[in-house]
Amino acid sequence: MNEEVMEVVADVMRLLYQRGLVQVKGGNVSVIDRSSGLVYITPTGVPRHQLKADDIAVMTLDGNVIVGTPSSEFRMHLGIYSSIPSAVSVVHAHPPKVIALYELGSKLDLSITTEAKARVNCVSEVPYVKPGTPELAAAVSDALKQCQAAALRGHGIVAYSSRDVYEALDIVEALSDLAEVQLYINLMRR
Repeated sequence: MNEEVMEVVADVMRLLYQRGLVQVKGGNVSVIDRSSGLVYITPTGVPRHQLKADDIAVMTLDGNVIVGTPSSEFRMHLGIYSSIPSAVSVVHAHPPKVIALYELGSKLDLSITTEAKARVNCVSEVPYVKPGTPELAAAVSDALKQCQAAALRGHGIVAYSSRDVYEALDIVEALSDLAEVQLYINLMRR
Protein backbone atom coordinates (compact mmCIF):
# COMPACT_ATOMS: atom_id res chain seq x y z
CA MET A 1 0.00 0.00 0.00
CA ASN A 2 1.13 3.51 -0.80
CA GLU A 3 1.24 5.84 2.22
CA GLU A 4 1.89 8.88 0.02
CA VAL A 5 -1.29 8.27 -1.99
CA MET A 6 -3.24 7.74 1.22
CA GLU A 7 -2.04 11.12 2.53
CA VAL A 8 -2.99 12.86 -0.72
CA VAL A 9 -6.53 11.39 -0.60
CA ALA A 10 -6.91 12.55 3.02
CA ASP A 11 -5.53 15.99 2.13
CA VAL A 12 -8.00 16.51 -0.73
CA MET A 13 -10.90 15.46 1.49
CA ARG A 14 -9.83 17.91 4.21
CA LEU A 15 -9.57 20.67 1.58
CA LEU A 16 -13.11 19.91 0.37
CA TYR A 17 -14.38 20.22 3.93
CA GLN A 18 -12.46 23.47 4.54
CA ARG A 19 -14.00 24.99 1.40
CA GLY A 20 -17.53 24.02 2.52
CA LEU A 21 -17.99 21.65 -0.41
CA VAL A 22 -18.89 18.65 1.78
CA GLN A 23 -20.48 18.05 5.16
CA VAL A 24 -18.49 16.72 8.11
CA LYS A 25 -19.10 13.10 7.03
CA GLY A 26 -20.09 13.68 3.41
CA GLY A 27 -18.40 13.48 0.04
CA ASN A 28 -15.65 11.12 -1.05
CA VAL A 29 -12.34 11.02 -2.88
CA SER A 30 -10.40 8.19 -4.47
CA VAL A 31 -7.23 7.49 -6.40
CA ILE A 32 -6.46 4.32 -8.34
CA ASP A 33 -3.00 2.90 -8.82
CA ARG A 34 -3.45 1.38 -12.27
CA SER A 35 -0.26 -0.71 -11.97
CA SER A 36 -1.40 -2.53 -8.81
CA GLY A 37 -5.16 -2.19 -9.33
CA LEU A 38 -5.56 -0.79 -5.82
CA VAL A 39 -8.13 1.93 -5.14
CA TYR A 40 -7.48 4.30 -2.24
CA ILE A 41 -10.79 5.79 -1.09
CA THR A 42 -12.07 7.86 1.78
CA PRO A 43 -13.77 5.85 4.52
CA THR A 44 -17.35 6.05 5.65
CA GLY A 45 -18.16 7.70 8.96
CA VAL A 46 -14.88 9.53 9.67
CA PRO A 47 -15.19 13.32 10.13
CA ARG A 48 -13.63 14.93 7.07
CA HIS A 49 -11.69 17.59 8.95
CA GLN A 50 -9.93 14.91 11.05
CA LEU A 51 -9.10 12.52 8.21
CA LYS A 52 -5.60 11.03 8.32
CA ALA A 53 -3.71 8.84 5.86
CA ASP A 54 -4.22 5.72 7.97
CA ASP A 55 -8.01 6.25 7.83
CA ILE A 56 -8.05 5.73 4.05
CA ALA A 57 -9.65 2.48 2.89
CA VAL A 58 -7.97 0.35 0.23
CA MET A 59 -9.78 -1.98 -2.12
CA THR A 60 -9.36 -3.70 -5.45
CA LEU A 61 -11.08 -2.65 -8.64
CA ASP A 62 -13.32 -5.72 -8.40
CA GLY A 63 -14.61 -4.59 -4.99
CA ASN A 64 -12.56 -6.62 -2.51
CA VAL A 65 -11.76 -4.55 0.59
CA ILE A 66 -8.19 -4.87 1.78
CA VAL A 67 -8.16 -2.27 4.56
CA GLY A 68 -10.80 -0.11 6.22
CA THR A 69 -14.43 0.63 5.45
CA PRO A 70 -14.77 2.38 2.08
CA SER A 71 -17.22 5.16 1.38
CA SER A 72 -20.79 4.10 0.68
CA GLU A 73 -20.21 5.52 -2.83
CA PHE A 74 -17.43 3.02 -3.61
CA ARG A 75 -19.54 1.54 -6.44
CA MET A 76 -19.57 4.90 -8.19
CA HIS A 77 -15.78 5.22 -7.97
CA LEU A 78 -15.16 1.66 -9.14
CA GLY A 79 -17.67 2.12 -11.97
CA ILE A 80 -15.87 5.24 -13.18
CA TYR A 81 -12.48 3.52 -13.10
CA SER A 82 -13.87 0.51 -14.95
CA SER A 83 -15.61 2.50 -17.67
CA ILE A 84 -12.96 5.23 -18.12
CA PRO A 85 -9.53 3.56 -18.32
CA SER A 86 -7.73 6.93 -18.33
CA ALA A 87 -9.25 8.03 -14.99
CA VAL A 88 -6.81 7.99 -12.07
CA SER A 89 -8.82 9.96 -9.49
CA VAL A 90 -12.40 10.85 -8.59
CA VAL A 91 -13.75 13.64 -6.40
CA HIS A 92 -17.40 13.71 -5.30
CA ALA A 93 -18.61 16.76 -3.38
CA HIS A 94 -21.91 18.30 -2.32
CA PRO A 95 -21.52 22.00 -3.19
CA PRO A 96 -24.77 23.67 -2.06
CA LYS A 97 -24.57 26.31 -4.81
CA VAL A 98 -24.37 23.71 -7.58
CA ILE A 99 -27.35 21.87 -6.13
CA ALA A 100 -29.30 25.14 -5.79
CA LEU A 101 -28.53 26.20 -9.36
CA TYR A 102 -29.87 22.95 -10.82
CA GLU A 103 -32.92 22.98 -8.54
CA LEU A 104 -33.73 26.45 -9.90
CA GLY A 105 -33.83 24.96 -13.39
CA SER A 106 -30.47 26.36 -14.53
CA LYS A 107 -27.28 24.57 -15.57
CA LEU A 108 -23.64 25.46 -15.16
CA ASP A 109 -22.60 27.83 -17.96
CA LEU A 110 -18.88 27.23 -18.51
CA SER A 111 -18.57 30.38 -20.64
CA ILE A 112 -19.06 32.69 -17.65
CA THR A 113 -15.76 32.20 -15.80
CA THR A 114 -12.26 31.78 -17.17
CA GLU A 115 -11.48 29.08 -14.59
CA ALA A 116 -14.43 26.89 -15.57
CA LYS A 117 -13.77 27.38 -19.27
CA ALA A 118 -10.09 26.46 -18.84
CA ARG A 119 -10.56 23.46 -16.54
CA VAL A 120 -13.74 21.72 -17.68
CA ASN A 121 -14.64 20.40 -21.13
CA CYS A 122 -18.33 19.94 -20.32
CA VAL A 123 -20.70 18.99 -17.49
CA SER A 124 -23.19 16.14 -17.82
CA GLU A 125 -26.36 16.03 -15.76
CA VAL A 126 -27.55 12.99 -13.81
CA PRO A 127 -31.17 12.93 -12.57
CA TYR A 128 -31.70 12.16 -8.91
CA VAL A 129 -30.79 8.57 -8.10
CA LYS A 130 -30.53 7.23 -4.55
CA PRO A 131 -26.94 7.64 -3.25
CA GLY A 132 -24.74 4.59 -2.82
CA THR A 133 -26.71 2.44 -5.23
CA PRO A 134 -25.56 0.46 -8.27
CA GLU A 135 -28.03 2.55 -10.29
CA LEU A 136 -26.25 5.77 -9.33
CA ALA A 137 -22.87 4.20 -10.11
CA ALA A 138 -24.07 3.23 -13.60
CA ALA A 139 -25.69 6.62 -14.29
CA VAL A 140 -22.58 8.56 -13.25
CA SER A 141 -20.22 6.26 -15.15
CA ASP A 142 -22.29 6.76 -18.30
CA ALA A 143 -22.46 10.54 -17.82
CA LEU A 144 -18.70 10.81 -17.37
CA LYS A 145 -17.98 9.02 -20.64
CA GLN A 146 -18.98 12.30 -22.32
CA CYS A 147 -17.70 14.90 -19.86
CA GLN A 148 -15.08 15.15 -17.14
CA ALA A 149 -17.70 16.29 -14.62
CA ALA A 150 -21.31 15.52 -13.83
CA ALA A 151 -23.89 17.41 -11.79
CA LEU A 152 -26.00 15.02 -9.74
CA ARG A 153 -29.49 16.47 -9.18
CA GLY A 154 -30.11 17.00 -5.48
CA HIS A 155 -26.79 15.42 -4.61
CA GLY A 156 -23.75 17.34 -5.83
CA ILE A 157 -21.01 16.94 -8.37
CA VAL A 158 -18.49 14.31 -9.47
CA ALA A 159 -15.31 14.95 -11.42
CA TYR A 160 -12.50 12.70 -12.53
CA SER A 161 -8.98 13.36 -13.68
CA SER A 162 -6.62 11.45 -15.91
CA ARG A 163 -3.70 13.38 -14.38
CA ASP A 164 -4.03 13.59 -10.58
CA VAL A 165 -6.52 14.09 -7.78
CA TYR A 166 -5.70 17.79 -7.39
CA GLU A 167 -6.90 18.36 -10.95
CA ALA A 168 -10.22 16.67 -10.08
CA LEU A 169 -10.44 18.86 -6.96
CA ASP A 170 -9.69 21.93 -9.09
CA ILE A 171 -12.58 21.05 -11.41
CA VAL A 172 -14.99 20.68 -8.48
CA GLU A 173 -13.84 24.00 -6.99
CA ALA A 174 -14.11 25.82 -10.34
CA LEU A 175 -17.65 24.52 -10.84
CA SER A 176 -18.71 25.42 -7.31
CA ASP A 177 -17.34 28.94 -7.77
CA LEU A 178 -19.08 29.19 -11.14
CA ALA A 179 -22.40 28.21 -9.56
CA GLU A 180 -21.96 30.98 -6.99
CA VAL A 181 -21.28 33.54 -9.72
CA GLN A 182 -24.33 32.38 -11.68
CA LEU A 183 -26.56 32.63 -8.61
CA TYR A 184 -25.30 36.18 -7.94
CA ILE A 185 -25.95 37.12 -11.57
CA ASN A 186 -29.48 35.74 -11.34
CA LEU A 187 -30.12 37.69 -8.12
CA MET A 188 -28.83 40.97 -9.56
CA ARG A 189 -31.00 40.64 -12.65
CA ARG A 190 -34.17 40.51 -10.56
